[in-house]
Amino acid sequence: MRRDPKESREHEDLINMMAQYFTNQGFRNIKADVPGMKTPDTIVGTKSNHVPDLTANKNNMRIILEAETSSSIFDDHTASQWSLFSDIAQKIGGEFHIVIPKGDRSAAERRAANLGFRIDMIWTPK
Repeated sequence: MRRDPKESREHEDLINMMAQYFTNQGFRNIKADVPGMKTPDTIVGTKSNHVPDLTANKNNMRIILEAETSSSIFDDHTASQWSLFSDIAQKIGGEFHIVIPKGDRSAAERRAANLGFRIDMIWTPK
C-alpha cells in the first residue's frame, strides 16, 4: 500500500513507539522495518510472503506486530498480512499484535472480526 508522506511518518512513528515499548519491557532481538533498525525476517506463506513491521522475543514469547494507519486498515494487502501473521503467531505459540492511530480501535476490531483473524493485542498511542 502506498501511503502519503504524513501517513508514512505516522506509520514509522507507531513502529518506533512499539520498538521502544518492547525494549523497555525487556524484549530482545527486536527487529523493525524502520531506518536504523534491522529489518524483520520475511515470513513465508502459502499465498504470499510478508515482512512484519516489528518482531520481538522475550523468553519463549515471540511477538509479530503490524502497524496500520487509518487508510490501511481496510486494504486488501492488510488482510493478507493479518492472515499470515495471525496464523504464524498461533503456530509458533507467539502473539500477533497491531498498533493503530488513536481512534481507530473499533475499525480494526471490526475488520479482524469480519475476516476471522485473531489479534492478541491492539495498541494505540496515548
